[in-house]
Amino acid sequence: MTKNFNEISGWIVERISEHAEIDPSEVALDTDIVNFRLDSLLLVSITSELEEWLGMELNPSLFWEMGTIAATTNWILENQEV
Repeated sequence: MTKNFNEISGWIVERISEHAEIDPSEVALDTDIVNFRLDSLLLVSITSELEEWLGMELNPSLFWEMGTIAATTNWILENQEV
């Protein structure tokens, strides 16, 4: 089942806010992900969880390549199978 922009970005915001120990309202979709100060192993772990939730294979470096939650979400939307 395909997910929409709000479902995917909301899922990512929840995980990042949980691990960064900040309120989800503080996680802007256009903020560079490195600004949340999450280590690389944690981002790989979030990517793995996201991969399982979406049911699609993702590159472990997806967050670094896309830079923001919005860009990551748009890439997923463009590449998820219908």
